[in-house]
Amino acid sequence: MSPSRGDRTISEFLTYSRTRPRRPGVRRFRRAGAVILAGLLAVVLVAGAAIGSLWLSVSGIQRDPTLLPARNAVEKPGTPGALNLLLIGTDARDRRGDANVLLVVHVDAARRQVHVVSLPRDLLVEAGDGTSQRLSRTYAAGGAAAAVDSVERLLGIRIDHVALTWLDGMSRLIDLLGRVPVDNPVDSRGGRFAFPRGRITLSGEEALAFVRQGPAAPGELDPAESERLVLQGIVERLLTSSSLLDPGTVKAVLDQLAGDLVVDSELDSRVMIELFIDLRLRSTHPRLETIKLPTAGRGETPTGERYVLPDRTRVAALGGALNTDTLDTWNR
Repeated sequence: MSPSRGDRTISEFLTYSRTRPRRPGVRRFRRAGAVILAGLLAVVLVAGAAIGSLWLSVSGIQRDPTLLPARNAVEKPGTPGALNLLLIGTDARDRRGDANVLLVVHVDAARRQVHVVSLPRDLLVEAGDGTSQRLSRTYAAGGAAAAVDSVERLLGIRIDHVALTWLDGMSRLIDLLGRVPVDNPVDSRGGRFAFPRGRITLSGEEALAFVRQGPAAPGELDPAESERLVLQGIVERLLTSSSLLDPGTVKAVLDQLAGDLVVDSELDSRVMIELFIDLRLRSTHPRLETIKLPTAGRGETPTGERYVLPDRTRVAALGGALNTDTLDTWNR
C-alpha cells in the first residue's frame, strides 16, 4: 500500500510524482502541444531574424534631409494615409546635372493600388522665384527640393517623400529582380540586342543597352524616355516580383539599393518596411498603372531650348484625382 501524501517526504513525493502512470491520451496531447509550441517558436525566431536582417539592409540606404523643401505646419492636401513619392533618376552622382526621369508614385490610402505619373523632363514649370524653366533644369539648379516645390505647384499636391537614384547601377538590381518589363513603343536596336515593339522583358545587360541606344532620331526612342521606361519596370518588379518572396533575395535587392538610392530623412526604416509589406500583401494590381502628364504642345526659348507645355486644365484635374484617391476614374 502506498504511503499517504502526508506520510511521504518531499523526495519520496517527487519520485512518486515522476513515476506515477499517466493516461496515454494525455501524453499524446502534451507531446503534440510541445511540438506545436516548438514550431511556433521556430517561426517566430526565423521571422525575427528575417525582419532584423531586413531592417539592417533598409538602414543602409542613405538619407538626406535636403531632398524635401522646408515646410510649415499647414495641413497637407490629399486623402489621409495616401502617399506621393517623387522618384528622380539621373546619371550625375554629384547631383549637379539634369534630371533624366521624374515620376510621381502615388500609393492609395488603402495600400491596394499604385499609380505612376510620368513627368516630361522638358516640362515648363514655375520655379520658387516665379520664373519658368524646364523641370530638369529646376533640379539641376536647385536640387530635389526645388523640383519637389515645382511639382507641388503644378499639380496642387503634397509630395511626401523623395527618392533619388542613379541609373548606371541598375544592371545587377534588374537581374536580382528576375528581369524587368518594358512597354517598348518602337522597334529599336542597342548594341547586339534587338528590341521589338510591344511588351518586352529585359535582363540587366539588355536594359543597359536599351537606355544607351544611339542619339535620338525620327522613329527612335529619346534616351531619357528609354530610362523612364526601364525605371518604371524596376518599380513594377519591386512591387510584384515573386523572387521577392525569398528573404535572401530581398536582402540582396535592398543591399544593392543602398548603393544606388538616396531618400529623404523622413522615409525611415520603419516607414519603408511597413510600406513594402503592405504593398506586397494588399496590392490588387499585378502591373503599375502609368499615367502621362497631360501636355499642350511644345515651345522654344530665345536660346533655342525646347520645352513642353502642360495642359493646365487637365493637369489641375489630375491633381484633384491624386488628392482624392480617384485616379482609377480620372478621365485620361
